[in-house]
Amino acid sequence: MDGGGKDEGIGLLSGAPPAPEKKSAAAPAVPVSPAVAVPAPTPKLEVAKLLSLRAADDTSRNVTAGTVTTLSAVLSSRAPEAVEARLSIEVGYTSTYPGEGAEWPVRWTPPGKRASAELFPRKEHAVVQLPPNGGVPLSFEVTAPVGVRYGDRVEVRLAVEGADGESPSKLTLACVARQAVLAIKTSRGYEREVADTLLARAEEKPDVVFALLVPSSLRGYVFAEGMSFEGVREMLKGIRKARGLVEGETTLKEVEPLLVPKITVEGFVEGAIVELISGPFKGEKARVKKIDQTKEEITVELIEAVVPIPVTVRGDHVRMLERGGGKSGG
Repeated sequence: MDGGGKDEGIGLLSGAPPAPEKKSAAAPAVPVSPAVAVPAPTPKLEVAKLLSLRAADDTSRNVTAGTVTTLSAVLSSRAPEAVEARLSIEVGYTSTYPGEGAEWPVRWTPPGKRASAELFPRKEHAVVQLPPNGGVPLSFEVTAPVGVRYGDRVEVRLAVEGADGESPSKLTLACVARQAVLAIKTSRGYEREVADTLLARAEEKPDVVFALLVPSSLRGYVFAEGMSFEGVREMLKGIRKARGLVEGETTLKEVEPLLVPKITVEGFVEGAIVELISGPFKGEKARVKKIDQTKEEITVELIEAVVPIPVTVRGDHVRMLERGGGKSGG
């Protein structure tokens, strides 16, 4: 077996033989310094501002037309000595009806002053002296105009900056107009008539009255959900049997029981003696034979009738005389 060229190319990926390796001169050894641990960057702590603004109660408050409310804030200092702060105040209005929003009168009493001043819709500045590690109260009296629309808004934008050049502290206080529930006095028995007339007028001015409630359990009153007393009072002029508005706003908590229908058959039992107070048999006495809780109806039999004929009436058309006094009394 010839040991010449028969072993050539074994294990090669290409037919060309590998080039002979050239030996290079050994590179001089470089000393390796021990690894030094790089410290992780520490998070930058946010330094509390020397001057700050915070709301004393709510930053936003819902108000009704014609009411006066007070928005309050506190301007505080963390400096160990008395400092002088520059306070800027800006009043701005926004309305759901662009170009038609009424201006909200805003007044305030500058710290250290006795007389109040009106704030106009532009930026104003005031210099406030702050005691060491203390605060100064700020209050703004806001009047919701009579002609305000639902959703109209006034903002009192505050910003304070000190002499050290730190970023200013800012706070926005706001009042937003909401609807009110107003009680309308009417002559008894004419509640529906007054409500129908007012509803017809409200359809022509939908931004004054939003809804009407005529509770059957409360005679002589109609409730209106509207924006202002003056607007509803103006719409009531000339309506027959309308006797005017009740002063003061009615809360939803007071109206809520009137929104839940009462079960008119509650308290009645089979066999009870009742008197019919409405319908063709008004004034007749009858005995309760059946009670339908679902339909709120009562089936009775007239006591003085020659032939006992069952009559079904509404639960509010009968008045209890004797509870459970009949033959089938429960």
